Amino acid sequence: MDGGLLYANAAFARLCGGDEHSLYQSRFQQLLTPGCAIFYETQFAPSLLLRGTLEEISFDLVRPDGQRVPIFVNATICPGDGPTAQYILLGAFGAKQRRLYEAELLRARRESEQVAEVVRRSSDAIIRLSADAVIESWNNGAQQIFGLSPAEASGKNLRTLFAEESHAHLDASIAELKRGIETISEITAIQKSGHLIDVSISMTPHLEAPGILVGFSAIIRDVTTRKRAERALLQSEKLASVGRLASSIAHEINNPLESVTNLLYILQMQVLDSDTKSLVTMAQEELARVSQIATHTLRFHKQSSGRTAVHLQTLFDSVLGLYRARLINSKIETTNDCMGYPELLCYEGELRQILLNLVANAFDAMRTGGKLVLRSRPARLPSGESAIRITVADTGSGMDASTLENLFEPFFSTKGIGGTGLGLWITKDLVAKNGGSIRVRSTTRPGRSGTAITMLFPLM
Repeated sequence: MDGGLLYANAAFARLCGGDEHSLYQSRFQQLLTPGCAIFYETQFAPSLLLRGTLEEISFDLVRPDGQRVPIFVNATICPGDGPTAQYILLGAFGAKQRRLYEAELLRARRESEQVAEVVRRSSDAIIRLSADAVIESWNNGAQQIFGLSPAEASGKNLRTLFAEESHAHLDASIAELKRGIETISEITAIQKSGHLIDVSISMTPHLEAPGILVGFSAIIRDVTTRKRAERALLQSEKLASVGRLASSIAHEINNPLESVTNLLYILQMQVLDSDTKSLVTMAQEELARVSQIATHTLRFHKQSSGRTAVHLQTLFDSVLGLYRARLINSKIETTNDCMGYPELLCYEGELRQILLNLVANAFDAMRTGGKLVLRSRPARLPSGESAIRITVADTGSGMDASTLENLFEPFFSTKGIGGTGLGLWITKDLVAKNGGSIRVRSTTRPGRSGTAITMLFPLM
């Protein structure tokens, strides 16, 4: 009971770094580190006497060469030969591998907790599903994308998250998973509100031997914004191609226009009949208008690389000139009014495109007649600096609150198949590029409907 070793087998001797016979002159406490020896005397021995048995108590042995050997001990008090004699029976086993295992288990647990936190906080939807594509776990990213809480999503089939036209593609991907193949695709998902969004979905199979699918995980990312940007870029490239084509056509028709102009001039000099001369004069006017349109088309394409001083009255006249025939045919009255600063330092081609987009929209809103106003006035920025306010106003059909809310969104159009939904989106971007701001007011009240678009540009 005092710790003196009565017997030790060869396995214990190996733990201690000696042989069993050499240990018989020792006490168990002497084989331990100082701290473990104190623990033996003050806590282990009293607890053993009180309880009669202890399990898996940790000690550190010290070998003759100073090396420490961690062990676990199971102890029990056994009766001796006499009525009061007792001895301690110890079962000791090396704890090094177990301690390494416990440390590795703790490290793995920490890593698992970190991964779980990353999954929980991810803005992507990370979902775990059964082999039958039933949702088993649902993170915050999934809730943000689809609008469904974990309780609402749990137990649903994955197919319910996607539009019907995407089901065939989704089924084909799940068939690939059963063969152990990861899949990545872009399909259309349905939010809780019923709104359709574009998503990319990456699915990874979870297999057990011999290659049986027991479940899979899916990472889903909302790519609606990227898709819109791609469509906008494609549309922009199309518009640029149309612009280059229009510029090429305008350039090519200038030469024959000049020839026809000269021929009409010669014809006018030789015609004596007043009626015929009047017809020739009318032909010259219409030809001059065609020439003006061709010239303006070239200006749109040939954008200057720097800001230039643009005479606003001349710019207004040229923009309205392009629409003169259509405005007259639709019985639309125009007012072109420039006061204060006559010039604005800007990118001429971009300001011309801004005005053309706004006048085109105003014309579409007044097909049965109305009034169109182009106006510029001196103004002040909130900072107090001098500015120019340009207004394009019409008495057309106006816009409701819902239309105004989405007015500058790309691909938003009220013109059906005839509109691209890019005009005002591009207009806002061009206004900002020239250092300006844009504001829209509109009403659909009967008898007072119309729209006024105001742009404020700093006077640089």
